[in-house]
Amino acid sequence: MPPGQKSARGNVLPLLPKKLPAGLGRTGGYLIGLRALTALHFMKLLVFRVLLCWSLLLVCTGAYAQYTTSGIVVDQQTRQPLVGAVVAANTATAATTDKDGRFQLSSSEELRTLKVQYLGYVAQNVTIKATTAAALTIALEPSNTGLSEVQVVGYATEKKLLETPVALSIVTEKDLQRNNTIFLQNTLNQVPGVRMNVRSAASQSNLVLRGIGSTYGRFSIRGIKLYQNGIPLSEADGTTSLDDLDYTTIGRIDVIKGPASSIYGATLGGVVSFQTRKAAPGTSVLLGTTVGKYGLFRTNTGIGIGTDKVNLLVNYGHQETRGFRDAHSNSRKDFVTVAGDFYVSEKQTVSVLGTYTNQHDNYAGELDSTDFFTSYTKTAPAYVLKDVGVDAEITRLGLTHTYRFTGNLVNTTSLFTGSSYSLSPVEPNFAHTQRSKRGVRSVFTYAPALGSVQTRFALGTEYLSNQDNNKRYGITANGASTAITSDQEIRSTQVNVFAQAEASITEHTTLTLGASYNVVSYDIQDLIPKTAPALSLTGYRQFDPAITPRVALLHTFNDHVSVYAQYSKGFSPPVSSQISLSTGPINPDLDPETNDNFELGSRGTILGTKLNYDVTGFWMNVKNGLISQTNADRVTYFVNSGASEYKGVEVAVSGNLVDTEKDGLLTQVRPFVSYSYTDAEFKSYQLGTNDYSGQQVTGSFKNLFTGGLDVETRLGLYLNLTSQFTDRTPMSDNNKRFAASYWLFNSKVGARGNIAGHLGYDVFAGLDNITDQRYAASIALNQATPVKAPTFYNPGMPRNWYAGANLSYTF
Repeated sequence: MPPGQKSARGNVLPLLPKKLPAGLGRTGGYLIGLRALTALHFMKLLVFRVLLCWSLLLVCTGAYAQYTTSGIVVDQQTRQPLVGAVVAANTATAATTDKDGRFQLSSSEELRTLKVQYLGYVAQNVTIKATTAAALTIALEPSNTGLSEVQVVGYATEKKLLETPVALSIVTEKDLQRNNTIFLQNTLNQVPGVRMNVRSAASQSNLVLRGIGSTYGRFSIRGIKLYQNGIPLSEADGTTSLDDLDYTTIGRIDVIKGPASSIYGATLGGVVSFQTRKAAPGTSVLLGTTVGKYGLFRTNTGIGIGTDKVNLLVNYGHQETRGFRDAHSNSRKDFVTVAGDFYVSEKQTVSVLGTYTNQHDNYAGELDSTDFFTSYTKTAPAYVLKDVGVDAEITRLGLTHTYRFTGNLVNTTSLFTGSSYSLSPVEPNFAHTQRSKRGVRSVFTYAPALGSVQTRFALGTEYLSNQDNNKRYGITANGASTAITSDQEIRSTQVNVFAQAEASITEHTTLTLGASYNVVSYDIQDLIPKTAPALSLTGYRQFDPAITPRVALLHTFNDHVSVYAQYSKGFSPPVSSQISLSTGPINPDLDPETNDNFELGSRGTILGTKLNYDVTGFWMNVKNGLISQTNADRVTYFVNSGASEYKGVEVAVSGNLVDTEKDGLLTQVRPFVSYSYTDAEFKSYQLGTNDYSGQQVTGSFKNLFTGGLDVETRLGLYLNLTSQFTDRTPMSDNNKRFAASYWLFNSKVGARGNIAGHLGYDVFAGLDNITDQRYAASIALNQATPVKAPTFYNPGMPRNWYAGANLSYTF
């Protein structure tokens, strides 16, 4: 075939040079040249194809490169995994968390940010840094919408609220932020069935759950148990003071209404559990200031560290107000809070809590009806003359260790101690009180699957011991102390051993059985020798062991609706001040109170997921209820009231009317309503010749209502409106005197956001009691009626404003 022509295979033969090298014939030269050029051409084609393949391989490798990140999504407070959370890098790349809260996300593009969403929680944008570890831990903050999905740890269940068979309400950090965080009563009173009253400007809080707690006394909380980060705030003698708790550092509150003795020991009305606010991701410097009417001034200075290995908050707060009364109602407090969680490994977590409070509070005292209605801000003259109030230092320390032996077996043990010293000139004594507390709480939980039945077992104990040294002196008209009148050493001990079993008897039905064994004792030593043994105040009493059972049944119809029924029994012995008489030995006639509680409730979401509801009906039978009485010498003493019946209903409804999936100016329009009706009646109560059977329980409220509206915008602007109604309440057992009902209207506006990803801000202003309502914030119940008029009323704060700013800089 001539050169330059196509062969049968379609290849073009190379052209030969016109002149061949010397020594080669035409034919031989042609063959040699043809072979050489053909080999050269083949090598060029081979190199070209190899380079082409490598290029295509590199291109394909780049096109199909996979960027992968993984991690776990947990509840910010409980650290429980969130199952089904959506983790998305963009609209096309997303994953959901598995049963352990874990996820793995792959993308052909480099992952720089993730958006994590879960119903009932605030959505979070997570930045993936070059130094970020392969496994992320993403902690979501509970929102105040969709609360049925929020994880709870009450009753050792570690489940969603939807799956928890108990009347439990959650107060989230967003709920706290919608009010002035200095005054906790504005937030807690949004919970159905709850009323918190404050006797002075910023101290002497009283807490009422379902009408229980109001009759226990004016100076502390009794019959209700309180915890902070799993550490008991309550003392072993059953009393609790909230005056040393820094409300501005609280991030969440769980309120169990009704007796919870099967897990928490001596409690009659319920349990309130406070959780300290968690630090945001990164290292942050926190600064905050609030000012307001009546000399209100508050500052916060803190540091927060939030990583996969540690979450630590250190805060110092200074707070003062002169109060709104004419004189002697000022308050000054200094707080130090250290709260940290250290995630040592996947198996171990160590948590610490340390608080210190230095307080100085002056009390303005109660008013009689004449002064209350004509001189609302007047101060009781005797309180000024005797300088009635308190100076105190309180320290609390707690260490909690959680160890996960396996995925099903976990132990959480807390060791705690505390001490306080206070000076309090309170009629009819000048009191010096030194208290020390120590204790331990340990709980084992085991959750095996027995065939097709999912079970969960809890076994635990709580030991709580107090040693109090109480010295009381006579008090002069101008508040000076005189000779010692009483010197007592009181040792109080509570021991609680409890067990609980839970089993899924069908796919949607869970049965819970639990009980506790409780022993309470008091050892009182009178350190002042008495000439007559009958006058000695020394004594010892251990109450008969109390067994408090609980049985609950819960059924979930789907992922959005559940119903439950439960029976629980509670008990509460008299506290040390109730059992110790000023005229003789320990009062042998007082018996522990008991509470048989029946509940039927339902919670969930309707209208898709826009509206959340929680409804509970209850009936409680309280026997041996303790009622305070005050004699003509203004000495308070207690008697058992026989039996009382409490029945009612609690309703909470809220929802976000804005579709958060759509872009728009508004991100939240949240109306909410909470309402409770409580019919509390003495069924059998006779005191001397007086029969009070059929009367409304002293200090209880039939109707409580809270309604409000929260509006938030994409620009960071927000508005919070709140209205609260408190029904009238009987001030005496005979129901002849009632404190009037009242409405309060509060508001708050502000703007919050973030600048350059580092500087967070929240600037706000509020107006409380907008209509300047005059009302009784707390009532001194069952005041004796000597010649002068009884002093029942502690006035509530008139219209007042506040403003402030919270700043955080994250490195």
